[in-house]
Amino acid sequence: MQWRRVADAAAISVAPSLPEPILVRDAILGPLFPASHPAGVAGAAETPGIKLTHWRCDSAEGCFDRFEVHLIEGDPNGFPVVSGPAVYAGPFFAHFGHMLAECIHRLWAATLVPALRDAGIVFQATVEGTRPAWLDPILVLCGIDPARVMLVRTPTRFETLYVPEQGRALGGDILIPDYPSLFPLAPIDPMPAGASSRVYVSRSHHIHSGSYLGESLIESVLAGAGFDILHPEELAIREVVARLAGADMIVFAEGSAIHHLELCGPVEARILLIGRRGGTDLRFGRLLRSLAADLHIFAGKRATICLDWESEDLPRRGRGCSFVDIPALIAALSEFTGVAMPVPDAATRRDAISRDLLRFLLDPRSGTTSNDKQLGRALRAIRGDPEIQALIASA
Repeated sequence: MQWRRVADAAAISVAPSLPEPILVRDAILGPLFPASHPAGVAGAAETPGIKLTHWRCDSAEGCFDRFEVHLIEGDPNGFPVVSGPAVYAGPFFAHFGHMLAECIHRLWAATLVPALRDAGIVFQATVEGTRPAWLDPILVLCGIDPARVMLVRTPTRFETLYVPEQGRALGGDILIPDYPSLFPLAPIDPMPAGASSRVYVSRSHHIHSGSYLGESLIESVLAGAGFDILHPEELAIREVVARLAGADMIVFAEGSAIHHLELCGPVEARILLIGRRGGTDLRFGRLLRSLAADLHIFAGKRATICLDWESEDLPRRGRGCSFVDIPALIAALSEFTGVAMPVPDAATRRDAISRDLLRFLLDPRSGTTSNDKQLGRALRAIRGDPEIQALIASA
């Protein structure tokens, strides 16, 4: 394979504020595979002179290089060879949120370093899997022609590989000074005509992977206060980015859609984030504070209902639906927006919570990592939990 050659590929010049990508000759990259550490990433690679890294800063312990490098197996003489210059983009995760949170943060070099604007771009990927439909639109919003991008699933030798520094890490930490100001890397569409500058980014149509109960009611309250309700999984990525970039007030239900903002760079909007899990600030606080003019977090989770399991005895709470204090949430939204929003009566709140709970329990996509025995155990636990029954009764 050969990408278009750049003029004098070894002569790289970057803006003074950006780190120069490291040139590695005759590098070999292989696929990703399961890591030994639960927070780790593992891949096969031989990069003479440097160790490949992948930084994650999503734990209370701080920022760590989580990349486990393993030797390449097989005869290098039999590997395919890429003869043109290539930019190393890091590991590729076939998960929308992790793609934006972890996989775009070396692409700045392929866009902003003049000598690399025509170079190929390589991610290490797992052997199995396909190229997700959402990948190419994300690349375009990073200023990248998708035809430049290769997912490495078998050992491949690269005659000229440039390894840029990672600009941001999972958890929101900035690893290159002023990194957010590099975005947007490509033009963002204007706000659609007639659209509200107040936006609520909902999870109510994606409830199977977790939300908060009563969200359908909050949607109606916010719509009455002039908010447009966005269900991002039903919209084009560039449309969601355009709406967020042009908004002056955004309310998020906690989830992967928040990472659309990473394509925008700093925005003028004030943001309120409705937490549905523990650790909302740790997970999203640093990211949003680096991008938003003003951030508020409503961390009002009271109990979580789960159908998935991390293991035989440990619920996967990240895919659960949480109870929140609906009157307290509406009070927080009223203070944030400056609009006195009405609090529906207890019967209306209880009905909305019950309907959302039923949708979660009956959605065939809920509990997809559980077997029938685990689903039965989860349902019995929900039925018998006095705290949950009290929350439903008093909502």
